[in-house]
Amino acid sequence: MNTFLGLWEIGTPKLYLIWIVVFLAQVAVAEINRRWLWTVFAIWMVGGIALMPYAAYHAVPMVGWFPFGKYVIMVTVSICNGVFLYMGRNNPRKFRRNIMVIGFIIWLGIATNIMEANIRDIAIYFHTDAYNTCAANWQCLKEINATHALDMINGLPETRGVTEPLHSDAWYQAVAANFAATNVGIDPETGFRTIGGYWNIMSAIAGCLNIITMTGWAKIAVTTNPKEKVKGLIWVDMVWPWVIAYDLWNHAFLYNALADYTWYCTLALLLAATIPAFWWAKGQWLWFRCYTLMFWIAMNNLLPEFLIAPGQSNFATMNPTANIVCSGLALISNVLLFAYWLYIVIVKRRNPVTSGIFQELGEYRTIAKEHFNDADKYWVVDMLPQTPQDFGLEPQSPTPPVDGFVTRMPWWGKEDKRYPKLRTPVAADPVLVAKGVQSDPRWDVRSDSKP
Repeated sequence: MNTFLGLWEIGTPKLYLIWIVVFLAQVAVAEINRRWLWTVFAIWMVGGIALMPYAAYHAVPMVGWFPFGKYVIMVTVSICNGVFLYMGRNNPRKFRRNIMVIGFIIWLGIATNIMEANIRDIAIYFHTDAYNTCAANWQCLKEINATHALDMINGLPETRGVTEPLHSDAWYQAVAANFAATNVGIDPETGFRTIGGYWNIMSAIAGCLNIITMTGWAKIAVTTNPKEKVKGLIWVDMVWPWVIAYDLWNHAFLYNALADYTWYCTLALLLAATIPAFWWAKGQWLWFRCYTLMFWIAMNNLLPEFLIAPGQSNFATMNPTANIVCSGLALISNVLLFAYWLYIVIVKRRNPVTSGIFQELGEYRTIAKEHFNDADKYWVVDMLPQTPQDFGLEPQSPTPPVDGFVTRMPWWGKEDKRYPKLRTPVAADPVLVAKGVQSDPRWDVRSDSKP
């Protein structure tokens, strides 16, 4: 059998053309949402909420409640990210003052999605025998079609060459015999083919490590460099080591759980976020991942008959070697990332949340220089002994701005516990002054401070 990368069958030219259209549509939607923020609220808040009843009525009978649940979650996440970007653009001081709450919400959204996938991976591992039994039982296959508005069986590779009358008992029996011969299972709830094995556990471990290594969420910011026309939501510590490790993990999980649909939902969907983040929207992987995923899940709920029915994408090869390779790469990359995380946290004593760990990377410097003014360049390192100059962020001034941003942790009380070095005074934020937060005059930069 001819395959593409050993993961999918070679499909028709139509499927490759559709892939290009899907990829470009995902990138275009996220870019439109980034450039014209009002479209987030018009499309995903007004439109997304208004279409929920239709999505439930239309998609749930076809593919079950899980995709609809993801649709509801992603509408919520998309609205939150839109609100955060709006706040950051219009009230940057308030945004940074509340970054612990904002950052935690963002972190929690991603972490919840990853952990949900990990649980699914583990469930597949423990249900492997049940899925295989269902696939080899013609009555179970018949029941799957009876409980789904879509025909989830006809069109699968196991139906090829079956000559019995379509959907007759003999037809289901022949299909079940083909499943039994290939040892491929099928989830009776979703109707999706799958093969379970220890690779599910490998992928789940990689996902857990990916959550741990999601660093620097207390330094998420919004573009302040006046040279940048589009003010984006910037997660400066979310650079290539984490993004690549995430992509490899996410692909491994989906190849384990939704193998036949990964032609679009990993190869196209992951690239639609990664390419912009490495090219023209550096530091904005979060934004593109959110809105490309939102678009894909919306289409799956609103047009499932075109995207979910068998034959709409390249089928997976269902070769355990492919699963082992994908999960192995995911695990290795995340173990290496975790080892680097440990090194930075233990040896360099850097807080992975309040300061991040990737300041030495060239991509970090590029993101900061492209998107931050001096206020942000000093803000992102004010919990560290180093200065922006030490990390090559190239601030225009050798001293922090008097009217810059102040890091504030909710558990500090009225103390200022930033690193004791020259820094923007608490007086730069009137709200903190009103709360009685005290500055240490030894480290406060003044308007008459000399380099």
